[in-house]
Amino acid sequence: MYLKKLEIHGFKSFAKKTALEFEPGITSVVGPNGSGKSNIADSLRWVFGEQSLKLLRGKKTEDVIFAGSDQKARLGGAEVLVSFDNSNRVIPIDYSEVVIGRRLFRNGNSEYLINDNQVRLLDIQDLLLKSGVGNTSYCVIGQGMIDNFILGGPQAIKELIEDASGVKPYYVKRERALRKFDHTESNLTQAGALIAEIEPRLKSLRRQTRKLEQREDLERELREMQTAYFSEIFRGLQKQTSELDAKIGIFDKQIDELEKEILALSEDIEKEEKTRENKSSAVVLQSELEELRKTKQRLLEEQSFLRGKLKVEELKNLPEPKINWVLVRDKFRAVLEKFRAFAKNFSKYRDEPESWRSESDEMENELKQLLEEIDTRSSEHKERQGFEQGKKRLEELNNEVDKISTLIAAAEEKVRSFIEQAEQKKNQLFVKERLFRNKQETLLKIRDQKNSLSIEQAKLQTRKENYENEALAALGRDYTQVVSSYALAVPEGVLDRIARLKKQLEIIGGVDDLVLQEYKETESRFQYLTSQTEDLEKAIADLRTVIAELDESIKKEFDNAYNKISEKFSEYFRVLFGGGKATMTILREKPELSEEIETEESAPSLNPSPRAGEGRVRGAEIVGIEIRATPPGKKLAGIAALSGGERALTSIALLSAILATFPSPFVVLDEVDAALDEANSIRFAKILGTLASKTQFITITHNRETMRQSHTLYGVTMGEDGVSRVLSLKLEQAAAYSSKN
Repeated sequence: MYLKKLEIHGFKSFAKKTALEFEPGITSVVGPNGSGKSNIADSLRWVFGEQSLKLLRGKKTEDVIFAGSDQKARLGGAEVLVSFDNSNRVIPIDYSEVVIGRRLFRNGNSEYLINDNQVRLLDIQDLLLKSGVGNTSYCVIGQGMIDNFILGGPQAIKELIEDASGVKPYYVKRERALRKFDHTESNLTQAGALIAEIEPRLKSLRRQTRKLEQREDLERELREMQTAYFSEIFRGLQKQTSELDAKIGIFDKQIDELEKEILALSEDIEKEEKTRENKSSAVVLQSELEELRKTKQRLLEEQSFLRGKLKVEELKNLPEPKINWVLVRDKFRAVLEKFRAFAKNFSKYRDEPESWRSESDEMENELKQLLEEIDTRSSEHKERQGFEQGKKRLEELNNEVDKISTLIAAAEEKVRSFIEQAEQKKNQLFVKERLFRNKQETLLKIRDQKNSLSIEQAKLQTRKENYENEALAALGRDYTQVVSSYALAVPEGVLDRIARLKKQLEIIGGVDDLVLQEYKETESRFQYLTSQTEDLEKAIADLRTVIAELDESIKKEFDNAYNKISEKFSEYFRVLFGGGKATMTILREKPELSEEIETEESAPSLNPSPRAGEGRVRGAEIVGIEIRATPPGKKLAGIAALSGGERALTSIALLSAILATFPSPFVVLDEVDAALDEANSIRFAKILGTLASKTQFITITHNRETMRQSHTLYGVTMGEDGVSRVLSLKLEQAAAYSSKN
């Protein structure tokens, strides 16, 4: 992982959007004083969540936003985005490039971003902490801060080594464990006080409820006896009920069958009664017979009249009328031809009127004779037709008389048969009525028997209900299930035992329900508090173990870091000073001892271990680390006796030792070499060159030797508008270009 790109817009003097790209190794930022170089270091510190305005060289929050100049208006907000190459997934996000951003607006609103997603400051700090950037306080070393490495005193040096060794997460966990320990210990104390308060009352309530145990045994036995008693009673009642139900069922079946038979007989009798009462059938038959006789008489009369008439007609001996229609047609056509010839020659007859008149009269006479002949023949034909129709009608009358005679005979037979059937049905009706009365008497007897059984059944049901009420009072609502599930033999003398148990319960008396309720609540609370106390004691023991393990881890990690850094510090001190001697010494202070007295009545307690930042080594607190530095040719002296350049070299030696032992992903150095002379600058630049293989350096410098070790230079300038601008130059490309020219 390395710092890949920095984008600044509106932050301090960078009013315009500016992008700086970085690669592993050393990148130097150069420029005149006041051009805004240090604002690059401030922007990195700010985007990582720095809240201290002092470290950001400001007084108000909005001081980080471009304030404007004579030639350029102020801006409404500031934004800084920093991109990391995360191809090796050091940052625990599944992205090959991670972009962290921060925005601030003049209205006070701010935003934190991770890959364009808005997050909380806590999310960014947690992410940086997991990636190793947030574990160190020396990722961005601002202008003039290098001396603070050693001028801060033993406590500051100790914290610096703790940052480098990575024990801060242990301190965070230890602090949380201690807070939880204090909270648990407080809860345990409260629980112990509550138990001490509840226990006397619980003993009193327990004494009052001892009677309840004896009473419960008696009630249990009583319930068992009552269950046995009622089970026997209900079994007997059930058996009797089943027998009665079976008998009543038989009677119901018999009653049902008799009712159906009686209903069928009743319907038959009713139909026959209606047949007898309804005289219309006989009347209709007799009426039909009389009508047939009258009809026959009328037909006979008509027959006699028609026979007399036909006899007279026969005496006339009427010839068979014959009309030769062919001859009539020919005569008619001859007359018609004469009329046509007369019409055709009508003009001739105008001169001979007499001839016309004679011929006209002749034709008229012929036509009249023809018509008279036709009339005569037609009249004779009609008379003949009437005679034939009369004969035909007479034959029809003969047939009708024969049919009527047959119908009269059938009607007389039907009347005779009807009279015989009526007499027979009368006899059958008498038999059915007698059977109907017998079945009704049988039905009444069976119903009386069923009513007797129903009365007995009602009495049995009343007894059952009384026993059910007794069972409900004795055994509760689930008495049915309790009684039905009882399968044991009923003991002898169960009623005597029930009476004896009830008497014993009366002697013992009842227990106040409120006392019982209070006892249950108090016992439950006591058990709960006891259980909680055990859990709290176990939690305290576990926390003690955790704190001890954290202390051991802190001690181990710190000792390891201290030994390695101390060795490297001495080595880099000799390199930078060309000799001399520098040592690191741990300052310890034993904590005050306090006795812990634990009894059965008191909750356990634990003297809190030192808080975060206060290391413990073998029972003694580490309060700091003291540095003693002796440049070549001088006597051993403290830090305060060193000159400004010597303090800077000593701080650089300490920083180099830390970076060599625990490399940081990247480090920003803001003019840490400002106080070094040329010889020391060369030594410092060489050290940076050796460390650059593990740590990416971004140096803000005026030192030429530092620039020579860089592969990229960024030049920062500022115009009259007060806006910083950046120019970039890759030294390898510049050197190649110079060699060609």
